Amino acid sequence: MKNICTSLLIFLAIGFHSQKANAQCSWQTIINDGFEYSTIIPDLIPSTTYQNVPQTFSVHSGSKSMYMNFINCDGGTGTCAGAKVYERSLTVCENMPVRITMWLTTTFNAPQSNMKMVIRDGNGLVLDSTNSVLAPLSPTWTQYISGTVVSSTPNITFTMYTNVDGGNGNDLSCDDFKFEKCVSVSSSRAVFACANLDSVNLYSSLTNNPVNTGTWTGPSPLTNTYWGTYTLGVNSPGTYIYSSTPYGTAVGCPSRIDTVVAIPSNNPVINLPQDTSLCTTQFMSLNAGAAGITNYLWNTGATTSNIIASSTTSSNVTYSVMVTNQAGCTGSDTINISFIICSGIDEEQEIEMSIFPNPSSDFIQLQLSDPLKNELNFLLMDVQGKMVLNEIISSQQVQFSVKDFPNGMYQYRLMEENIMKTTGKLMIQR
Repeated sequence: MKNICTSLLIFLAIGFHSQKANAQCSWQTIINDGFEYSTIIPDLIPSTTYQNVPQTFSVHSGSKSMYMNFINCDGGTGTCAGAKVYERSLTVCENMPVRITMWLTTTFNAPQSNMKMVIRDGNGLVLDSTNSVLAPLSPTWTQYISGTVVSSTPNITFTMYTNVDGGNGNDLSCDDFKFEKCVSVSSSRAVFACANLDSVNLYSSLTNNPVNTGTWTGPSPLTNTYWGTYTLGVNSPGTYIYSSTPYGTAVGCPSRIDTVVAIPSNNPVINLPQDTSLCTTQFMSLNAGAAGITNYLWNTGATTSNIIASSTTSSNVTYSVMVTNQAGCTGSDTINISFIICSGIDEEQEIEMSIFPNPSSDFIQLQLSDPLKNELNFLLMDVQGKMVLNEIISSQQVQFSVKDFPNGMYQYRLMEENIMKTTGKLMIQR
């Protein structure tokens, strides 16, 4: 019983504008403030520092930095621990990952500066907080790197607080302030979606859950708005583009372009043997292997391409397999086997024999229950029914080598003058 379904092969590439994207990103600078100017620094909090224009006392790069000579803390007056000293408002694209970096040093040989950094969205929600950034003594610098934050508002606020009272030369220099956004790097990948039914929603194949306010364009009109339902036999194969604005529509905020190439395909075809009957002493190898298949699942729980079918307590056994190919498309097949008791063993003359170890790796030993009256033949067949061993037994106990035989299930028979006296199964396993 075969299952052959039409499927849809989806190649997916995501990008900003003409770029493709994946889960990784590169940091692109929005603002790079090296404080290389002589005017008042606009974001310093008034009355917290004696200096309000960039200075040359200590710089990380260039010729100037933001120098903070904190006002003495005297009885709770002045720049005391916990005081806000710097606050900067930044415009962002909604839902776009951003971060802030800055270099800090304690300007002179004085108590070490210790700063708290907080980033809030436009509603005052704290997006990131670093409670302590120790600034080493100049000329050594340390870099503050915020966590990656995502704001649902079009602006954020970066605030600096001092954890140490002003006074006794507790001076801080800050340089190379950077505000960066996460931009996806160029890449592409394939995502496969099978249409076992008559249609498939292309939106479901897109990664990172793009907003559902976008529109589709392509070689033929898709239905169901943003879902982009591609109907087999109605829509034309080719490239379909989903355009959306997950970062808002402000100037400078990129749109997102998702490209899906739709190509009709077929599900994998499995060719198990036709339904059959076997003797209860027989077994059969079932192979579901086919080109491009990556996963197998049998109703027995096996996940290999082939299994051994043998009799159980039931006279009728059904074996079924579900396979998945590289595209993620599935196919299945089923075989029914009837196991019947076949004549051939003269029960009155049956010879009892033990074979061990079973499973075996190198050697097997045969032990007959009674002394021999006549010579016997020991036959060993593989799953294809090919005889791989034919040995004469002339004693009650004998040993044979099986180390050259491949792993698998084998059937053995004990014959006397072409009459089968005993049969069974042997597993070779290493």
